[in-house]
Amino acid sequence: MIKSLDRITYLASSLEKAEKTFSSFFDLKPSKRVISAEKNYESLIYIFENMCFEVIEKDDLSEKNKLYGFSLLSDDLSSIDISIISEKNNRQEEFEDKVQLVKSIDIKQSPDFQLLVNEYENLDMDRANKNNLFALDHLVLTTNKSDDLIDLYEKELGIRLALDQFVEKWGGRMLFFRTGQATIEVIDNKVEGNDQFWGLAWKTKDIRKKREYLVENGFKVSDVKDGRKKDTLVATVKFDEIKIPTLLVEHLK
Repeated sequence: MIKSLDRITYLASSLEKAEKTFSSFFDLKPSKRVISAEKNYESLIYIFENMCFEVIEKDDLSEKNKLYGFSLLSDDLSSIDISIISEKNNRQEEFEDKVQLVKSIDIKQSPDFQLLVNEYENLDMDRANKNNLFALDHLVLTTNKSDDLIDLYEKELGIRLALDQFVEKWGGRMLFFRTGQATIEVIDNKVEGNDQFWGLAWKTKDIRKKREYLVENGFKVSDVKDGRKKDTLVATVKFDEIKIPTLLVEHLK
C-alpha cells in the first residue's frame, strides 16, 4: 500500500527567509517552486534520494516556523482503509509549465502535525541527488499511544515494523518503521499530550566535510562522534532561525 515517504513539510512564515536557510544547510537549490491556488499555498521542493523536503508558506495557518507534517507515497489510495478519522481530497499543483494532480488522504493522527498519504498522476520519480547530504536517514515522532500507532502504521498502512524495543535508561518504548530506505522512529515515553513530529536525521557521505561546510556557513554543529548504531558517525546541528532537532549521520558500512 505504501511505497515510501513522499514529503516532509516545514511551515515557514517567510518563504524567502526559509529558502535562504535551507538552501545553505542542504547546499542545494530548490528543484521546484509549486503553487496550489485552490489550497492557498506556495512551496519550494528540495529533492533527495528517498523523499522530498517541502518548505511551504500558507496564509491561513497561525502557528508557523515548525515541522508541519509528512506524507507517504502510495500508488493506489483505493486500497487503503483507515479506521481513524480521515479525509480524502484532491489538489492541483502548478510548477513551471506543468499541472500535477495530487490525490490525498489526510489522516487525523494528531492535531499537532499533518499526516497525508499521496497518490500522483504522472509522478516524476527521478530523485537522484549527488550532494554530500543526499537522503533522509530517519524522522522522529513522539507519542504516548504506541500500540495505536502500530495498528495504524503496520496493520492499516502496511509499513514494516522493523524493531520494537524498551530502552531502560530513559524508560521509554521505541518503534522503528521502515519504508523506502528511510525510518520512522517513534518514541513513547508516556508524556501527556498529542503526538508530535519532533526531529530529522540526514544521511551524509562525508560527515566531517559536511560539518566543516556548515560551521563555515554559520551553523552550530557538535563534534563528530560514534553513533548509537554500530558503524555510524553522528553530529547534531542547531539552527538559530529554525527550531528543528537535527542530526547528521554517516554510515561507514
